[in-house]
Amino acid sequence: MKKPTLEQMKAWRDKATERLSVLARNNAIEEPIESGEECYQLGDDCCKPDGYGQFCWVTEDQFDSVLPPGIEHDRYVAMTNTFDFDGEAKEWADNWNDPEYWDDAADEALGDGQADGAYWTTRDEDPADANSARALAASQIALELDGDHLIERTPENIGLLHDIVDTVHDTDPESNLGYYRAWPSMTACETIGEHLTDGEITEKATYGGWNPDRDPYLRVNKDGDWVGMSQDEADRLVWDNRKTILKNVGAYADDMPDDLTNRVCAMDERAAAPTPAPDPWIGVDMDALFGSDGPTLPDPDPDPGIDPGIDPGIDPGIDLNAINGPMGPGIGM
Repeated sequence: MKKPTLEQMKAWRDKATERLSVLARNNAIEEPIESGEECYQLGDDCCKPDGYGQFCWVTEDQFDSVLPPGIEHDRYVAMTNTFDFDGEAKEWADNWNDPEYWDDAADEALGDGQADGAYWTTRDEDPADANSARALAASQIALELDGDHLIERTPENIGLLHDIVDTVHDTDPESNLGYYRAWPSMTACETIGEHLTDGEITEKATYGGWNPDRDPYLRVNKDGDWVGMSQDEADRLVWDNRKTILKNVGAYADDMPDDLTNRVCAMDERAAAPTPAPDPWIGVDMDALFGSDGPTLPDPDPDPGIDPGIDPGIDPGIDLNAINGPMGPGIGM
């Protein structure tokens, strides 16, 4: 039976880690594991995908769904908790399908305590770290849903985007989100113009075209000028830049208020359950279909799972649907 190469063994480990990391990210939002409850932790030596480093906790059932108890479970624990991965490659390849070997290897790896891989423990996480991980997870999921064109332009989502801009800009006045902020005209001189003279305000309004009697809002462009905006223009500004705004929820995860993160999670939940496509058969006279002069059959909707705007050659990243079902029996089985 063919022995796996070092690259194949790492690929097996990485695939399992991807699937576990997706579950851990969902757990950061849904929080099925209470503080002090026993669970599996995915440490840094699991080699998690980029952006998934903060997502650590999975339940026993989730872990077993990806790596059933037995050889796959023991193999993954041993591989992720062994300090010298490359140095063990030959021995691992020779014993790839030996359950007794991997049972002993897992016990030995956990006993040595040399690495920080996957292991059974008690969740002991700082609440601030948990809140940060939740905001990051909400940001990532929102961006993925928007990439699938599932985030809708609703008043709730527009209001959320405005509030994210305001929160990030208040936290970091140097943030580029300041260019998307809509300042109410009626208080602009007291807020954004607090440290400006009347002459400086007039100059900025002249070059930017702001008229407080006409424009309910203003934005500051990259030249520092004040540009007048209507409500529709202010809303369109944040909607057209929603990807950048949503990304900043993760970039400033440590500073995201809980209520704002909750609203991003609610937006994700609404988008994850889109309105079904209309039934093309509604209104069709079925009896008339049997007549020679009956109506033309309606064209069914195209496959909703195929986005004609996506290049099939582009790797979409982690396959979220791949988390269902256990890992395969392993290389060489």
